[in-house]
Amino acid sequence: LPNRVWLPWDSNTPMVFWFISIQQIINTLFACYIDVGMDTLIFGLFLQTCAQLEIFESRLHKLIINKTIRDLGRKLLTSNKDEMEISKIVRHHLIIYKYAKTVNTIYNQVIFFQFFESILVLCTCIYYLTMYINELFALANFLGYTLCMFLQIYIYCWSANEVILKSTSVGDAIYCTDWPLLPVNEQKNLLLIMMRTTIPITFTSSFLITLSLESYGSILKASYSAFNVLTQ
Repeated sequence: LPNRVWLPWDSNTPMVFWFISIQQIINTLFACYIDVGMDTLIFGLFLQTCAQLEIFESRLHKLIINKTIRDLGRKLLTSNKDEMEISKIVRHHLIIYKYAKTVNTIYNQVIFFQFFESILVLCTCIYYLTMYINELFALANFLGYTLCMFLQIYIYCWSANEVILKSTSVGDAIYCTDWPLLPVNEQKNLLLIMMRTTIPITFTSSFLITLSLESYGSILKASYSAFNVLTQ
């Protein structure tokens, strides 16, 4: 059988053997699809935050360029339309933060249990790696599974780290625009956005671990230390 299981009947007969084997293979495939779907769902939600920040920067640059071209050669006056456009930009930025907070509130417990399970499996794999380090086939199996666990954790940490970098770079993007050409009240609105970007968007694992590449590096160091201790 593909997986060792206890059965209340004899599995040596051909019909029973193939039936149980096919059932185990189908179950394994479904488990893989569900696991990958869950990981890519959260991965996509994180990157959606980055995409919205990109759209926000693009709209802001386009608005400022169009406004400077329109006001070129005449005295700068703030129309109601301009104020509404700036207000939409500010509102969009606030909605992005609200979206990220909602995603973090919904999935932080899920991410915590996923992290806990992945780290537990990772520690178990490292332990078995030290036991079967001289057996090539068993070592290859456990090493492959360990790399999958590292990759799974990396996907969460990398995407969350991209959100942190992107949310803090919005302030620099605003500063690089021709903001001095805008009226004072619109400059104040942009200043509020820049002040907001000093607090990056972060995703946490049940308020214990902030998902980032720094956290991933800490996990790698802890895993390597555990491997060295067990091999001695």
